[in-house]
Amino acid sequence: MTGFLATHGTSGLVLSLDHEVANERIVSEIKRGRYEASELAIASRFVRPGDRVLELGAGVGFISAGVMRNVGPAYYAAVEADARLIPHIRETHARNGVSGVEIINAAFTSDPEVLDRGTVAFTLHREFWRSGIGQDQPGSAETVSVPARDVSRFLAEKAITVLIADIEGAELELLRHIDTARLEKIVLELHPQRIGKAGVLEIFQILCARGFAYNTALSEGSVVCFEAVRQQAAEAGGVSVSSARA
Repeated sequence: MTGFLATHGTSGLVLSLDHEVANERIVSEIKRGRYEASELAIASRFVRPGDRVLELGAGVGFISAGVMRNVGPAYYAAVEADARLIPHIRETHARNGVSGVEIINAAFTSDPEVLDRGTVAFTLHREFWRSGIGQDQPGSAETVSVPARDVSRFLAEKAITVLIADIEGAELELLRHIDTARLEKIVLELHPQRIGKAGVLEIFQILCARGFAYNTALSEGSVVCFEAVRQQAAEAGGVSVSSARA
């Protein structure tokens, strides 16, 4: 299908699209600069040049292109389960002079049962941002099998320090099993319409129990940021205090 380009209204990034994955509503949101503008601003402030980033739910490459342009981290992997979007990620990067991003077509998971099965059922949608695991809804095109990869193993092998995830409600299941020991920062877009208030609460409970603090300065709306903290004994009086690893 013939592709086309759309310039993001606030960032100036040029995005690659086609009519199989994007309709007029998506194009309008991009041109008006409303598409993931706050997510990019937050990620660009949170990520540092020395960080090693894993992004889950890369879409058409907007966040990865923006963070690479604005920050230039040491390593960036952009993961997208929708195979239709992989050429668009590459084209978006090329159009914005971005290189060096590892682009992966897979569904990253930490669920042992899913990893044993080896594949994930992924529903494609006419609006690419509504595609996802278990997203069967009006406008869905088809459900396909996507290779499953072990996210915890990838974090260890690539020494990832920052996780960015916008995975349409699959964030809860991801965090239930993932090994976060090496992570320093996490940026999540929450989808309470999918996981419910109880799911949002469970995410905060999981991350707090693993030593992550909610970053109130950077979090905005459904986009939440967490930083790993460690306990240090204060020199005077042996009082325990926390400090961010980032």
